[in-house]
Amino acid sequence: MAKVESGMEAMVDVYIFETTGLLEQLDEILLRTEQANEFKEDDINEIFRIMHTVKGSSAMMGFENLQQLAHKGEDMFFIIRENPEKVKDISFVYDLVFQMSDLFKAEIEAIQNDDDFEPTDFSEIIKKLENGAAMLKGEVAAPAAAASEAAVPAAPAKNWGDDCTTVRVFFEDGCKMENLRAFLLLNKLREEAQILDFIPDDVESNQESANVIIDNGFIITFRAPDNKAVLQVIEEAINVQSYEVINNEPEAPAAQAAETQQAAAAPAAGAPAAQASKPAAAEKTEAKTENKSSGGGKQSLISVNLSKLDQLHDIVGEIITTESMVVANPELEGLHLESFAKAARELRKLTSELQDTVMSIRMVPLAGPFQKMNRIVRDMKVKLNKDVELKIEGESTEVDKSIVDNLNDPLMHLVRNCMDHGVEDTSEERVANGKPAKATITLAAMNASGEVIITVSDDGKGIDSRKVLAKAEKNGLLTKPSNEYTEREIQNMILLPGFSTNEVVTEYSGRGVGMDVVKKNIEKVGGTISVESKLGQGTTFVIKIPLTLAIIDGMEVKVGDANFIVPISAIKESFMVTNDQIIHDTQQGEMIMMRGVCYPILRLHDKFNLETEIKNFEDGIILLIEADNRSVCLFADELVGEQQVVVKPFPVYLSQYDIKREGLSGCTIMGDGRISLIIEVNNLIGLH
Repeated sequence: MAKVESGMEAMVDVYIFETTGLLEQLDEILLRTEQANEFKEDDINEIFRIMHTVKGSSAMMGFENLQQLAHKGEDMFFIIRENPEKVKDISFVYDLVFQMSDLFKAEIEAIQNDDDFEPTDFSEIIKKLENGAAMLKGEVAAPAAAASEAAVPAAPAKNWGDDCTTVRVFFEDGCKMENLRAFLLLNKLREEAQILDFIPDDVESNQESANVIIDNGFIITFRAPDNKAVLQVIEEAINVQSYEVINNEPEAPAAQAAETQQAAAAPAAGAPAAQASKPAAAEKTEAKTENKSSGGGKQSLISVNLSKLDQLHDIVGEIITTESMVVANPELEGLHLESFAKAARELRKLTSELQDTVMSIRMVPLAGPFQKMNRIVRDMKVKLNKDVELKIEGESTEVDKSIVDNLNDPLMHLVRNCMDHGVEDTSEERVANGKPAKATITLAAMNASGEVIITVSDDGKGIDSRKVLAKAEKNGLLTKPSNEYTEREIQNMILLPGFSTNEVVTEYSGRGVGMDVVKKNIEKVGGTISVESKLGQGTTFVIKIPLTLAIIDGMEVKVGDANFIVPISAIKESFMVTNDQIIHDTQQGEMIMMRGVCYPILRLHDKFNLETEIKNFEDGIILLIEADNRSVCLFADELVGEQQVVVKPFPVYLSQYDIKREGLSGCTIMGDGRISLIIEVNNLIGLH
């Protein structure tokens, strides 16, 4: 993270989290309104609120370049909001604001990740936004600064009328950064009321205004259809100690403005008088003090750093391991301890509930990464001149946060691939093939037996298997005669490193990178990806990922003196065989025929070079495992039993050996202290 003042790190984290969320919300509104080709009043007000909030919070954190950038965007929507009938063309607004949003996100990412962060010069985009504001006013030559001054009015000495209400708010003693708290309170109140005036009027940019608020309180003048709703917001606001309502005194803001300016100009001399004004005001108005309690009616939400959740998750894993060590202690063998067994069952129930709770805390919906794809489709529609609609299904499906963070890039590559390769170049071509003129890309997600299935599909041209096979053969990617490849195997060749059927390099494809990166990123989180396509009808990418990575249900098997864990989700069945059922193939080796399908057999003791006395098939056990539509039979000495295990990564010094590629994903500590290796099913099948 960029270097910040000591003690401000938590505030920067909150700023990054909240601003990122607001920018994503801004993108969603812009995409929706652009599609409808209409700015509704609620949309304009919401965008203006987002811009205003981002501007103020950026100023508070000292990011002046971001404050100016947001301020210029705010100016544009101030013009649209105040003069909707004069604004004839808003099409150019979308491109400008999208550019601004992208620059904002890039700057925030730099703040978060770059220790030597230097503020970016946004003078070029700011000039574009100023010109855009001038165009909206119909006065291209007029300076856009006029809108800036109008966007946030100063505190005028003005009679607002009898239908307004003035409130003086006092914050809790010692709560710090009263100006920031005042600014956040204003943003909440804008949802219920029209804010006419507030004093001090520079709380968003002047930290010294906090001293004025401490001495005189924060004065807000507003007009609202329901004053009770506004006052309730003030009562429920964090760190508000009390407030007082000043009714039917329209001159109060003007008088207080003079007092505030005097106090700000000479804080040392004005302090005693300001302090004396606080009890005086309380005597002439009806004061209400909020009764703070943890059992209030408002919903309680808290933002927690992901690293703390990771730590909590690790502790739960250790508890599960320790519980297994206690229950399976070899010193307890042969003892009949009824009370101990009862306590052990209760402990297992509680640890299971604890695990489920911690898992649920980490689960987040896929709506975030899914909605971001709207922007990708929107930009590519413009640049490729293709008429495409994005459909989203199952976005409420939840996945572990650590997995969601790794899905953004793969989904982006897949959607781009569908736009560039899948969808036909022209609507005329689609109509000629009996399809709707508008193409459709569908993002869908669903839960299925302990994993999440995500599909990215298009109704475009599909994959030409002959072209793919010819390209693979030309690049030397074939590992067997071309006539032995199935249609599905050929289609999945597009996921191989360096494979590309584009002869022309474009902004989006043709460099031979992308699809193999998608495969690696998905495999990094324990998932798989496959391709299904029909020529002339479309292509579907199927991603299967686990709900979580850290704790899995596995089957423990014994091979010689070693123990392995095979994920239960990959096991289709287990069985014993006789020697006469084994088929010996000169190329494939040992195989077994089951229900008309021939499966290869992989002896685990041969694979991992282990000593064992179980060499005869009739003395051991076979597990049929499947992953990515490929299957293999594993031969082991015996089944030990089902275990819920905590996945531990291998030590760093073992990374040089690329153990995962050899068919092992990690290890786990069993209840009796033994270490078991966890089978990486995808790679193990791929090696055979």
